[in-house]
Amino acid sequence: MPDLRLRDWRAHRALSQADLAERSGVTKATIVNLEKVDHRTPHPRTVRRLAKALEVQPHELYREPSIEEEIR
Repeated sequence: MPDLRLRDWRAHRALSQADLAERSGVTKATIVNLEKVDHRTPHPRTVRRLAKALEVQPHELYREPSIEEEIR
């Protein structure tokens, strides 16, 4: 499963978790959980809301796993 790049994009846009929560309508608790390494797969609607708030396409929020990660 590809990892979310949520923290990277949020930092790039200079937004706090609270700022992103307010802009996206997604709770801060959800954002905190999605930024953890072992997060659950987010609902597609959540991804769309976050992407819109970050001004990116939804697919840009995902990072493909490296070859080493796929081997594990």
